[in-house]
Amino acid sequence: MVTSAHRRILPVNTPGKLLLGVLLAALPAQAANPLGLDPAVDARIHAALVANYRMDFAGGAQELAAVQAQAADHPLILFGDLLIEWWKVTAAVWEEDAKLSQPMLSAADRSLAAAERLIAAGDPTGEGHLVKGATLGLLGRWHIKNRHWMKSYFIGKDAKANLERALEINLALYDAYSGIGIYDYFVAKLPGIVRWLAFAGQAADPTIGLRKVDTALAEGTYTVVGTKAALSLIFLRNELDPTRALALIDELLAEHPESAFFGSLRLIALYDLNRPEALMAEAERQADLLATGVYPAERQAQVHFARGLAAFRRQNWVAADEAYATAVAQGHPTDPFGTWARLHRANILDAQGDRREARRAYREVRGMLNRWGTKRLAERYLDDPFDPAIHQVRMLPDG
Repeated sequence: MVTSAHRRILPVNTPGKLLLGVLLAALPAQAANPLGLDPAVDARIHAALVANYRMDFAGGAQELAAVQAQAADHPLILFGDLLIEWWKVTAAVWEEDAKLSQPMLSAADRSLAAAERLIAAGDPTGEGHLVKGATLGLLGRWHIKNRHWMKSYFIGKDAKANLERALEINLALYDAYSGIGIYDYFVAKLPGIVRWLAFAGQAADPTIGLRKVDTALAEGTYTVVGTKAALSLIFLRNELDPTRALALIDELLAEHPESAFFGSLRLIALYDLNRPEALMAEAERQADLLATGVYPAERQAQVHFARGLAAFRRQNWVAADEAYATAVAQGHPTDPFGTWARLHRANILDAQGDRREARRAYREVRGMLNRWGTKRLAERYLDDPFDPAIHQVRMLPDG
């Protein structure tokens, strides 16, 4: 497997042939390659994954385009195309916009079709079942975000069955444990009667699922970084344990300090831990990355929001509102933190006693695309004014 030390030095924007040479040189002699891929193909897939973490989606697409001739035999390549579209949707929090999600959904269809062709041909290494299970897992998560509960139920069960079949064929496919473990975790969190009716025999202990996720983290080849990001959100939103989330996020940033998405996760964890000084330091780190061109220009709203968030945590409403106003004015419309800045500006109006203007601002946010609960929070605050004494505990209180 490509180690974290090797991955940090990969220049994703280097011309193709030179980059491929660097990647191949970086691969240890006994690198994990459970699917038996040609080393050149394997290196391109890893390079595309690293580009995703950097939000260099064009670079990732270029890497995969170089090996599309092998896609008929290896659906993992088309799954890589899907991951690029998935990261675009996830980073911009577009899940609840059907039109913006369409390229991702179309890529999922292509990934599933490729996986099913390999399964029909025998699937000797388990790659077909691995890709089908992973693709269905992403689709299940998308349906959950859109509250399509029955679809997510059937898709999730099918995803787990395919990942388990992949492991039956090839015990070295440790990446499959990530999807299985996350599925088992969330099923264990369901009310007992629901679990009994729909998931007979399923364990009620969520730690069993998390132990399977740990196996994927320790032994996986392609999913380690994505699994850490998913697990950090579980600790933030479900386990209410920002300390464990921050430990994972810091590991991600140690390997990929240029990732704006991982930087956004760190903002959430530091806010939940009530660490305004660390929040300001993180804001300045991200500002430097933006100024030097490491962060894409469309992440300006995130950087200004980060500065506002530190002041918001201190209840320095004037400084927070100024930073949030800059985020709204200068940020790209695709940045979810522009929407969050508008929500927090309405919160500030409530905190300052201007209920009329606060309600006007909440109605504006309610009419925008939901970003990590902004629409539902705006609806809540329209009825019950924001109170910093009780509403500042978590950054993402809307599950």
